[in-house]
Amino acid sequence: MTAVAVLLVSIAISFVVVRIGAVALELTGIPWDQAKFQALSAFTNAGFTTRESEEITRHPMRRRIASVMIVLGNAGLVAVIGGFAGSLFNPQAGQSLINLALIVGGLGALIVVARQRWLGLRLRRAAKNWLDRRYRLSEWSPHDLLHLEEGFALTRFSVPSDSPAIGRRLSELRLKDHVVQVLAIERGGAFHPVPRGEDRCESGDRLVVFGRAEAIEHLFEPEEVASLELVETSKEPEPQESGSAR
Repeated sequence: MTAVAVLLVSIAISFVVVRIGAVALELTGIPWDQAKFQALSAFTNAGFTTRESEEITRHPMRRRIASVMIVLGNAGLVAVIGGFAGSLFNPQAGQSLINLALIVGGLGALIVVARQRWLGLRLRRAAKNWLDRRYRLSEWSPHDLLHLEEGFALTRFSVPSDSPAIGRRLSELRLKDHVVQVLAIERGGAFHPVPRGEDRCESGDRLVVFGRAEAIEHLFEPEEVASLELVETSKEPEPQESGSAR
């Protein structure tokens, strides 16, 4: 009977851990459905190598969450296997059948409870409030904010002498129509942030540009384009005191 209890409690705790892990990933900017799948993948060590997984590996806090989920998943697997084996391998055949029936009934009850929408919402809300207050997980990655994996780029390059943008005002380039924004112009050691429409491009200028990568290539025909490395918004945040104000 004890082994059955250990098994059912381990499964229930595993469900709660996966849900909390999904909430933690959601707070970092991952959509809820995707967060649930990735949390379950990490907990079960499924190891899906998808673009969604790459969004986790390049984000320091998401990597930390996934690492914790993997460790807890291994521990949970050992507990579940141990509880299952202990409940079935019993010297008394009748007791093994009773334990099996208890396991099936207990799993059915856990499934019914897990499918209760109100319970899931309350658990999600409580986990979100506690995690965000303690770890500030809702600070998003610049890669997510700028959608750099969806055809957009943040680049810095020198304008070549044969660029079609040479001598033309930025307004003449119709940047907004191409979903491109020049963030800064570096010229002769001077830095000019947020240039205006009447500013012109000159040969040798270094531009910091954000927008669609194909449009940037078409408008400026740059050489030696360098994608800027963004510093994440958070550096493995330290836990706050439970009573501290945000």
